[in-house]
Amino acid sequence: MEPDDPPPKVYGFKEREFKRDNVRIPAAPPVPTARDHAVMAGPPVPASRKPAAAQPGDPNDVHAVLQNNRAVEKKFGWDEMKIKKVKSRRQRDYWLLLVSSEMLLGVITWQGRANPFVFVGALAGMVLAGVSITWIMWQVMDKY
Repeated sequence: MEPDDPPPKVYGFKEREFKRDNVRIPAAPPVPTARDHAVMAGPPVPASRKPAAAQPGDPNDVHAVLQNNRAVEKKFGWDEMKIKKVKSRRQRDYWLLLVSSEMLLGVITWQGRANPFVFVGALAGMVLAGVSITWIMWQVMDKY
């Protein structure tokens, strides 16, 4: 005869007594409402819809500061741009990677031509390396 299972436990929160720090006594004035706060803040102040224009001589005028910066750039010749043609090394790197990987896999293919597993694997590697290097160099990578 097997013993009965124990009764399931019931989980729950404990009953707690909370201590109130801000106990309201009956003789206290009522809590102010949002309307009372608005009345205490005062009457509404009309706001201007038109933004204030920059005053002459204002040290925080952004346009004046930018014009001063531009004048200094022109004075020292920092605004002149020289465009140089930068030769890309991407084509050189592409051919270097492609030829070296294809030669390595070609040697493995030639040496393993007696074993079909090595031959087919190296031949597939040549195709995969060629396609992968071409795709990465010309599609994935940016010019450098």
